[in-house]
Amino acid sequence: MKIVYVEDNLPNQSLVERIAHSGQHQVITYPTAEDALHNFEQDQPDMLLVDIELAGPMNGLEMVRYLRDSGINLPIIAITSVAERDECIQAGCNDHFVKPVSVQALYDLIAQYT
Repeated sequence: MKIVYVEDNLPNQSLVERIAHSGQHQVITYPTAEDALHNFEQDQPDMLLVDIELAGPMNGLEMVRYLRDSGINLPIIAITSVAERDECIQAGCNDHFVKPVSVQALYDLIAQYT
């Protein structure tokens, strides 16, 4: 599975990349929503993992709303320490994952959408 992860924190990027790679998944990481959206069609991801607080003018929830409004239906999982589950689901996320990331829980979550 090809996963796009939108996260501006390098340690979090590294952890999620290691977890996804252990399940034989490809991960493409972007630090901003704008970068991810610019490359979205080219990347053709199967899943999107998105942090809510991002560098740049667009936050993660705005990105999710934009994608859903554009008709994008792939699984989108919020990975956050600031947003509540209901807020993420209402924005269009399929699921909500709270930081700090549990290796096994994230591995299981990715497997659920494979």
